Amino acid sequence: MSGTRMDDYRKMLLNPSVEAKGFTRWWWYGAAVTREQISRELAHMQEAGLGGVEIQITYPLQEDSEADGIRNRAYYSPEFFDMVDHALTEAERLGLFVDLTLCSGWPFGGPFVPYDMAPDILIPYQIDLVGPTEYEMDFTTILPGNPSHAVMGKFENGAIVQGTLTDLTEYLDATWLHGWPWGHKLNKVSVPEGHWKIYIFITNMYKQQVGIPAPGMEGYAIDHCRKDVSDFYFAQFGDPLIEKLGKGRVRAFFCDSIELGGNNWTKILPAEFLARRGYDLTPFMPALWGNIGEATGDIRYDYYRTFSELTIENFFRNFTDWSHSRGSKTRIQAHGTWGDILQAYAAADYPEGETFGANDKYEVNAVHRRLASSAGHVYGRKVITNETFTWLRTPRFTETLEMMKAAVDAVFLDGINQIANHGYSYSPESAGKPGWAFYASSFISHNNTWWEYYPILSAYIHSASAFLQAGDSYAETAIYLPQADVWSSTPLAELHMAMKLEEHIGKPLVDRVQKAGYAFDFLNDEAVTALSRLTDQGMEIGANRYRTIILPKVARMPLETADRLKAFVLEGGTLIVVGDRPRSVPGYVGREANNKNLRQLMDDLLGGRAGEWNPVGKGKTIRVADEDGLIARMRESQVPVVAIESIGEEGDPEPAAQTIGYVHRIFDNGHLYFVSNVSGEARLARITFKYGGRSAVVLDPMTRETVRFVHRGATVVELAFEPFQSFVVIFDDDLPETAGEASMLRATAEHAQVLQDISRDWTLRIPEAGFERELARLETWERFEETRYYCGHAYYEKTIVLPEIPPASRIWLELEGVREVAEAFVNGESAGVLWKAPRRLDITDRLREGENALRIKVVNLWINHMLSPDLAEPKPASPVSENWPYFTERIRQIRDRRLYGHKERQQVESPQPSGLSGKAVLTITSGRIETQ
Repeated sequence: MSGTRMDDYRKMLLNPSVEAKGFTRWWWYGAAVTREQISRELAHMQEAGLGGVEIQITYPLQEDSEADGIRNRAYYSPEFFDMVDHALTEAERLGLFVDLTLCSGWPFGGPFVPYDMAPDILIPYQIDLVGPTEYEMDFTTILPGNPSHAVMGKFENGAIVQGTLTDLTEYLDATWLHGWPWGHKLNKVSVPEGHWKIYIFITNMYKQQVGIPAPGMEGYAIDHCRKDVSDFYFAQFGDPLIEKLGKGRVRAFFCDSIELGGNNWTKILPAEFLARRGYDLTPFMPALWGNIGEATGDIRYDYYRTFSELTIENFFRNFTDWSHSRGSKTRIQAHGTWGDILQAYAAADYPEGETFGANDKYEVNAVHRRLASSAGHVYGRKVITNETFTWLRTPRFTETLEMMKAAVDAVFLDGINQIANHGYSYSPESAGKPGWAFYASSFISHNNTWWEYYPILSAYIHSASAFLQAGDSYAETAIYLPQADVWSSTPLAELHMAMKLEEHIGKPLVDRVQKAGYAFDFLNDEAVTALSRLTDQGMEIGANRYRTIILPKVARMPLETADRLKAFVLEGGTLIVVGDRPRSVPGYVGREANNKNLRQLMDDLLGGRAGEWNPVGKGKTIRVADEDGLIARMRESQVPVVAIESIGEEGDPEPAAQTIGYVHRIFDNGHLYFVSNVSGEARLARITFKYGGRSAVVLDPMTRETVRFVHRGATVVELAFEPFQSFVVIFDDDLPETAGEASMLRATAEHAQVLQDISRDWTLRIPEAGFERELARLETWERFEETRYYCGHAYYEKTIVLPEIPPASRIWLELEGVREVAEAFVNGESAGVLWKAPRRLDITDRLREGENALRIKVVNLWINHMLSPDLAEPKPASPVSENWPYFTERIRQIRDRRLYGHKERQQVESPQPSGLSGKAVLTITSGRIETQ
């Protein structure tokens, strides 16, 4: 941060950095775009306050049509590059950046990827035999793939006897048909006495395909473990792009989530395993599926560790190296990979999390967000992005700006500091309204009914992100990732490390740690052993000072990690073990000696009884049974960095800390906190800041106002949060000392008195529908047959009469039911927008004595239109068209699933409320006024 005086904060508040703006994924369907519409949509985005776009080119929604101006473009054709070049030129003119997905669909792949570069799936087949006997088998047409390994072992008491494992791979042979290779067989094997199992491991003949690509871009996904494959891919797909468009014009190349169904093998793994782990995997391969005794977990760990290293080195880091050499950066969604998840995210310049589903509530999202932000904090990535609003609501067209504000704050509270909208669909004017829409994203484009009000949310995202990108992330608590346990306990699988970690640790544990006031980062083994520095302030990584490290149900731990944790405790750190202590060192080589050393080390660290503190050097350790014991012991050991308590709500079933969260960042002379109420309820909160005691200022990133100052020496700030309200609180030595009150900040209209009930006698006008109706009371318009399915804007109008407004008084308009966004006009001038709770607006400055014209413009959601029985859904006239992409059945299936309202009609039975309903009142605060 360049300065710490108040004018620096005002500048950041009023003129946040351009780099902090949100951006959006921009779907191009079949690359059926035009120069004019590209320019038009980029202008819409720029006017709405977005900072850039990520272009993702996917399936077409319509066949070529001269009448509709639709022309799908073949990938990498001259016309294709012309459109992308125009988008880059226009974006640069408008001050927008452009990111580009280095694929059509996901994962990376395409028609140029050969079969032998596609991901492998290893499938184990098991044959039971009782010896002594001889066995042979022709697998031709029986096993759908190539038998690559065969191992035999004696089976006793539910497990393979490790000492009997025998490599039979040399017995595998080919079968022939008229001189052509036809299949495979196992030649005759002698089986000794007893119960034996033969495992045949085949590499499946069916390979992963790219998901939902543009026509012509269908093909195999790439093997993410081989450098020769990723080099080939970047040369075939990436380099021509750079040659055509120019080096450095794309800000960052994007890699979407790793969705490689069933991928659990690569042909280079046996050789790499031998080189990296020091022994041959093949004789031990039954451990990848079955049980070979105590060594089972060690073999699995070594297998997955090798798989992890290959993926991170040969794909993730190679991707970033390639991008840097071409003048661009990378954004990577690493979730879905089997690898060391923090290393995978940190391979990117911009680690990116993801949020899907109804995540407009405050809770730690470890699987897709906190792991990404932890990677950024631990590996020094200043900006962590997040694909936001995916499946925010189902069915589509039901998401609101209020939901989106809550979802954004939940993302921020997980340590993310830049928002990527998901998303914006390119849509030609001929598509009408609502136009083209993506099946999985929220509908955030110029075609949405509430788009004209999106800039309010966009400006908030911009302002909040600017503060969240200032200084450095700071945490004093860390949670160790039990990746060794996940690898050791998982059989041969398409392993989703992020999901398995969340499952192993438990969502309640991380959520309770956070809401108890202990913001935390996750740490992997590399962070503990190689990236940290031990001091009397704790384990230091970047600006973080981890004073408490939690081991959540950790059974296996590398010896180097355990040794480093012991040094951490000796230096003064606190180690809390949840559940049993680590008892095994993962990995096969040296396992007995390593386990003996670990037992001694853990005895030194965790001697004494569970539940009691054990002093070790300058620090201490303890074992607790569960998260209840964890939180209790943390409170004994360490003051929360931020403690949030309810005020005046005794017996509240949901204390303030359950809906109000914080993010902590530090800079040279102070501490910055982002605090947010992710709730539709107003909350009064007393917030105790461990690092207060300085002059402080409270800022509102939504209104961009300085809310209040707090006098020097205060550590407690009392705040009144409106629903979905956020503040930035900054303690800074360089702020001027002020005599400002440290008492509670109360909502402006909290104790307002009703001045007039204006719920009756309105006129409802909907010009687009040719509809006008006098209303005895406020009613939503879907109640009327003529406007049952209408979506768009409508106007509620009436005249109100007021006497003179006393000085210092404020008049508020309060509406009970708004579906979904309302803009109030008083005497022809806009008085503000009601788009989230509380639906209350200060209209004082637009009022005058006597008659006042009140007009409320309301927009609803597109969902009602999607329910209309009159919605035209044209079908192709025949299976084949004269226009590209020729096969109309493909287009029909895509449109039925992803464009029209089949799913909406299945999930929503009747039109949803649209417009105003319930009470409408004018209230007054301060001063007196005579009512009529």
